[in-house]
Amino acid sequence: MRPLDLTEKSGRKVTIYFEGKELEAYEGEKISVALLANGIYWLTTSTEGRKRGAFTFGPVPMKVNGVKGVDGRKTKVKEGMRIERQGYQEFHEEPVIEGGEVKEVVVDVAVVGGGPAGIGATLELQDDLTVALIEEKGWLGGDMWLKSTKQEGFNKEARKAVEELTKKIKDEVKVFLGASALGVFDKGEYFLVPVVKENSLIEILAKRVVLATGAVDSIMLFENNDIPGIFRRDFALEVMNVWEVAPGWNVAVTGSRAEEVIQELERWGIDYVHIPNVKRAEGDEKVEKVIDMNGNEYKVDALIFADGRRPDINPITQAGGRIAFGRGYYSPIIDEKHRIRNGIYVAGSAVSIKPHYANYLEGRLVGAYILKEFGFDSEPCIYEEKLKEYEPESLPIPRIPLEKFKLEDVQICGCDVSLKKVDDVIRRGITDLQIIKRLTHLAMGFCQGRYCLFNGALIVSQRTGRRLSEIDLPVARSPIKNVRMGVLARR
Repeated sequence: MRPLDLTEKSGRKVTIYFEGKELEAYEGEKISVALLANGIYWLTTSTEGRKRGAFTFGPVPMKVNGVKGVDGRKTKVKEGMRIERQGYQEFHEEPVIEGGEVKEVVVDVAVVGGGPAGIGATLELQDDLTVALIEEKGWLGGDMWLKSTKQEGFNKEARKAVEELTKKIKDEVKVFLGASALGVFDKGEYFLVPVVKENSLIEILAKRVVLATGAVDSIMLFENNDIPGIFRRDFALEVMNVWEVAPGWNVAVTGSRAEEVIQELERWGIDYVHIPNVKRAEGDEKVEKVIDMNGNEYKVDALIFADGRRPDINPITQAGGRIAFGRGYYSPIIDEKHRIRNGIYVAGSAVSIKPHYANYLEGRLVGAYILKEFGFDSEPCIYEEKLKEYEPESLPIPRIPLEKFKLEDVQICGCDVSLKKVDDVIRRGITDLQIIKRLTHLAMGFCQGRYCLFNGALIVSQRTGRRLSEIDLPVARSPIKNVRMGVLARR
């Protein structure tokens, strides 16, 4: 077994080379996972020379078989693959010249997001309407697929519940896995949802759209929060429960939702220490030490932060929806039928943070509303009643200890935007996030603000005393996900 393998692998073994060194990998693994299993954390370098891994910010530009700009987080290993580190300053993807196609798919309903809410909507609709289900990951189930614990409402272990639900999806449903929806656009009596899968463009035309795009993990702010060996909660759960690879063998855990990670570490027998008040992480090619606010030092080989999830509002605002602040996060303003505007519905964690089963019920509810619109018999009231049992979760609003941090060492955005850059602009009296974005490049990189804009709003709030409900977030622009321009150029 490799240094960080949790189990013996049953797949076909392949040989890869990293910086000239021969390594063991397995078919189907992503480059980032295969290298982690071999104990390699440092994969790329930011434009300002900061060493980065694969599991906090992204993507992960690497040189593969001589080709620059390959995303190590998405690309799967192949026999004989030669991989080298590459810096962000060199991240200009090779143009797409050959292969790929443009395909048109016409359906009644496009469901964007294959978590519990997206699956619920699909199951409700599939008997009477044609459905396309679009999921960015390589699996269905969303965040629930990453967990091993028993889930309220489903009354069974998370992955078992997902497997049972996905078996009910009919063959007639057009399922696109590993496919990114770039936005929602009006096109006559239809909505156009452009989807990119590898080097192909799929244009989905739908009469109704369900945005079941879920939530994103909150990025915690502390010094050196971007160095190799720092893991976002979702990435840590993925490497353990999907790929059966350890993030490390002596792990620090922090954040208000640390327990979600701790129970998985205990299941796998990984040693951990819970540090509620992290100030700084240190290390060269990986985390070696964590220092808390009281000056205590902990020798560890990885740090996982879990500080709650907040609705992914980018697909909402791009599609023409409005948002409001409440319960500790920004969420869409919806009507009595869960619409942000006519024809576009929202369900699941994209609406509010709640248990997975409640998200599933909300997907069924939205599906029932759509069926009724199309003239079919349906009973949304059944799901409405069941949903009353689940109160949306409220999240605490973090207080950033600006006076205690070395601000230039805290990364608010993975695109080399430090907390100091943003704070300096705000202290000069500029408090409009749209202008802050232009001056600092906050939210202008790979995630399009999905992970960093909330923290930007937090700093404005702390420095000015304004409530978060009074701070407007910039509207997301298409394409809302990374895409090779060569793919779109075919159109």
